[in-house]
Amino acid sequence: MINLTIDGKAIQVEEGKTILQAAQANGIRIPFLCYHPAIKAIGSCRICVVEVKPGPPRPQPACTTRVSEGMEVITNSERIKSIRRELVKFMLVNHPLDCPWCDKGGECELQNLTHELGIAEVDYEAARKPINNDVESPLIERYNTRCVTCGRCVRVCRERVGASAINFENRGYFTDLGSGQQPLNCEFCGTCIEVCPVGALINKLFKYSARSWEMTQSETICQFCGGGCNYQVNVKDGKVLRVSREAENPLLCMRGRFGFGVLNSPERIKTPLIKKGGQFVEATWDEALEFAAQGLMQVMAKSGSGAVYGIGSPRASNEANYLLQKLFRVGLGSNQIDNPARYNYLRALEGIAEVFGKPEIEGINPERQKISKPFHSPLMLEEGAKGKGFPFVLGDCEKLSQADVVLVLGADVTPEMPPYGWQLMKALQNENFRLIVANPRKTKYDRYAHLKMRYKPGSERALLVGLMEAVLEGKPGHEPYLAAEGFEVFKENLLKAPLQDIKSRTGVLVGDLREAGKLLAQAQAPAIIFGNDVLAQVQGKENAVAIANLYLLIGQPCNPGSGLYPIAEKNNTHGVCDVGVLPNLLPGYQELGGETAFTDIWGKAPSTLAGMPLDEALSKLENNAVNAPQAFYIMGGDMVRQLPNSTRVLGILQKAKFIVMQGAFMTETAKVADVVLPVAIHAEVNGTYTNTDGKLGRLQAAVGTNGVRPGWQIIADLSRKLDVPMEYANEEDIFREMSAGMPLYAGIQPGYRWPCPSITAEIKGTFVPFSPEVDISGEGTFTLIVGKTMGHSGSFTTWAAGPMTILSGQVLKMNPDDAAVLGIAAAEKVTVSSNQGSIAVTVALTEEMPAGVVFLADHFADRMANTLTLNSNLCRVTIQKG
Repeated sequence: MINLTIDGKAIQVEEGKTILQAAQANGIRIPFLCYHPAIKAIGSCRICVVEVKPGPPRPQPACTTRVSEGMEVITNSERIKSIRRELVKFMLVNHPLDCPWCDKGGECELQNLTHELGIAEVDYEAARKPINNDVESPLIERYNTRCVTCGRCVRVCRERVGASAINFENRGYFTDLGSGQQPLNCEFCGTCIEVCPVGALINKLFKYSARSWEMTQSETICQFCGGGCNYQVNVKDGKVLRVSREAENPLLCMRGRFGFGVLNSPERIKTPLIKKGGQFVEATWDEALEFAAQGLMQVMAKSGSGAVYGIGSPRASNEANYLLQKLFRVGLGSNQIDNPARYNYLRALEGIAEVFGKPEIEGINPERQKISKPFHSPLMLEEGAKGKGFPFVLGDCEKLSQADVVLVLGADVTPEMPPYGWQLMKALQNENFRLIVANPRKTKYDRYAHLKMRYKPGSERALLVGLMEAVLEGKPGHEPYLAAEGFEVFKENLLKAPLQDIKSRTGVLVGDLREAGKLLAQAQAPAIIFGNDVLAQVQGKENAVAIANLYLLIGQPCNPGSGLYPIAEKNNTHGVCDVGVLPNLLPGYQELGGETAFTDIWGKAPSTLAGMPLDEALSKLENNAVNAPQAFYIMGGDMVRQLPNSTRVLGILQKAKFIVMQGAFMTETAKVADVVLPVAIHAEVNGTYTNTDGKLGRLQAAVGTNGVRPGWQIIADLSRKLDVPMEYANEEDIFREMSAGMPLYAGIQPGYRWPCPSITAEIKGTFVPFSPEVDISGEGTFTLIVGKTMGHSGSFTTWAAGPMTILSGQVLKMNPDDAAVLGIAAAEKVTVSSNQGSIAVTVALTEEMPAGVVFLADHFADRMANTLTLNSNLCRVTIQKG
């Protein structure tokens, strides 16, 4: 520790800290402008200057000057105050006096400094800067005359976001903030707005809405991707006007910062609807719940309780999803439940579990603790608790930046999981870090990659065989660091194709395979990120098995950052699986028929007969099987839009005798329902989510529900109508019951990851063979990838003005050379056809697409991409002009 004094106060701080950090840690204020805790200090504004003894005669910037033993610091002498006044006056020379209508009023750091330093007038004159304001850009306005050239926005955009969209132009007094073009063309994450100390960068959705002191702030969790970012919703008169984040971590993606409009969307369903004569009519809650209950009971009376199928939601809270599965298992005596993660993220968990096993926890205190704090598990761990299974190889996002080699396979990180991207930017500051990006198309992180591998769509498993062979070739005699079974047989049966054959299958150069294999073999903390492009394939589970095999070969989960990082698309995709909305597993991934606490908690043992997976249930109904589901309770989500082969899914749902839809919008799926129950969303609800790497996040209601109801309450109300009542006072009651039966959640509380880090992991695995053969349906000269695009999350954000401002509809991304061969120009209409259907869509030409590959996003109701797919996010298509 370093001993020093600041303004006569003796303090101790860690070596390497700056004077500013030491002062802040001890409650001593030193004003600043260019400094921000989220970015590297550069000391450009000099507002934070202090006198230092021993030291140079000139005052030193506190933000960049390191503490030293015996240092004496004076922060607020008359000399220092005078310097600060002059510096601020220089900033005010050309600063417009538009505080009355500037949105930063009340939270402007320059305004606060001017008041603090008692600057009543500016006695300097200078030439006026030319006005170069940008009011045309979507979502963000830029006012160059308000800019104090602190550089915060430039640095955070370059260092933390990785977009490098904003830069300084010109030099000296005429330095200006610009984007190199007008209007601004970037990711529109809005982080620049968050860090700007003045009103140079403005949130267009918030502009002129309120003053900072008029709003209340409430902490909650982002509604969109699986990152689970904490942020504050800013509310006035019961309406969310903006979202913000703490200074230490101001990063949010575009949908997180600008997607809150889903709450206030005029298209929200606010009143229950029942279908009469083929048309929806408004109903009271009691009428709608009675109608729903009668419809479901009629189906059960004729075909049994197994004829009703429940579909959970990755948008709903853990508590709502838990109650859904309990309603079916306890109330209806059936395991006929599943969730849409079946088509992507669940494949990752199942594939990893095949290699590393299902979770087991030993050493849980049999005495359930009395919970004094909300959303804390009553299960406590004993000293020496042990665990094994797939959860112990899942990576921790907050530690990802400590990995020394990261392989990003089949994931477009920025649209799918922005927090992983921010951690990659942090990791890139380490000169020893190496990033490998493997994807059929160019993504943002190609520009930062040390090695790029462009492979043929669908050839991931062949690529993984090549990588494992290259690891063994690059490090002869290499053995897995983890306890592993079946290694020799695995090598003999699978790892025998010459790398030249792998090249012909994947398109990846042998030299690149060898370089990647060498990097992975030498890594001390390797990590693998993989996402939708890999998991949404019909063989997504096999892809996950292959990835898990590679990690078993190279992984070192004992080292921070090393792990498997599958991407969960939605905010609670992980949680909906955790809490048991699965046909074959109870909450906490516990086996049906096994010994669990839920038998006592529920007062009865659930049926041991596994239900049908969702894809099987839909096929049964399509083929009129005797045991096919006849009714559905769908807890949100647009199955028609999101599942492969939209026309088929719609046709199957139309065959159902009765459908209850719990949702917020009139989606394509809601349109075929018999009753729609409007649900509270986002900042309207309390409860918990579990993010993609197992961290529990807490939702806190910030605004009223205005007639709609939380998901858990709808299910509880319906249970009473079904004569299987489930009574709870609130979400905390549900969490308490749920977590009491889940060993995996022992010791968990908001902000904690499961499994609890105090558990000693016993990680071992078994190499599992897989087929490297490519399977893409259809005919045609182009391969279509259906995936995710920046700014949208599923179909949910298509109801929000912010994301729709950036991308409002479907476009086909296509390589310019392919377009030239077909005589197609940018923005021209084409018809894309597969064996399943065709859509007419506008073309966007981009070099990010390789020859022979095209891309459509799966978010939009108009020209639905999944009209073209069969059972996967990949299919062959033909493209015709017009």
